[in-house]
This record gives sequence, structure tokens and C-alpha cells, in this order.
Amino acid sequence: MGTDNKEKVILATLTGVASGVILGLLFAPEKGEETRKKIAEKREEYLKDIKNEIEELRQSLNKGLEAGKEEVSEIGQEVKKKRDDILGKAKKFTSYDEWTKDELYEKAKRLEIDGYSTMNKSELIEALRNH
Repeated sequence: MGTDNKEKVILATLTGVASGVILGLLFAPEKGEETRKKIAEKREEYLKDIKNEIEELRQSLNKGLEAGKEEVSEIGQEVKKKRDDILGKAKKFTSYDEWTKDELYEKAKRLEIDGYSTMNKSELIEALRNH
């Protein structure tokens, strides 16, 4: 049941309680004491129903919140991955001369260029360009 539907159910329940009390007072053939007793019993019954509806609504909202958190986390991971991909592609169009030795080293390592670990910056640039 959606949140909007639950809110409608709670509102309808509250309206029903109020209507029942008013109608009970207006049309009760019993003495006032008997009527008050029945109203009190019904009130307890309705309050219990309302508490249950509120608890269900709370649980539904919590589930929605958790699902939302998971979705935001997944979207965040996708954004990070796309950002990294874009940065990686941008680096391809950037001159290797502007890269640091560590960046060149990591790129050569990822590409499994032989002997990369012993190369200096200019050797790494040359090896990457020839790869």
C-alpha cells in the first residue's frame, strides 16, 4: 500500500471514529452511562486500529527511506565510475609530458608494459606512446 493510500486510510479511520461517536450519542436508546461505556470500548478499539495503521505507515516510510539510500548509493557509484572513465579518456588526449611520473608509472602498470618499474619519466612516456 502506498504512502498516499495509508494516509487516506488513517484519515478515513479518524473520520469514522468521530462520526461513530457523534451518531452513537445522537441515536443511542440506552442510558448515558451505557452509551459512554460502549463509546469508550469502541474508542479503544479504534485507537488500537489507528496505532496499527500508524505503525504500518512508519514501517513503509522506513522501507522507502532505506530503498532511497541504496538507490542514492548506487547512483553515486555510477557517477564516480563515469567520472573516472571521463578523466581517463581526457588523460589520453593530454600530453604525457604533463603527467607526473607516478601517473605514468600507474598507466604503464595497468597496460603491463615490460620493464616499467625501472623506467624514468621520459622512458615511461616513450613506452606509453609506443604501446
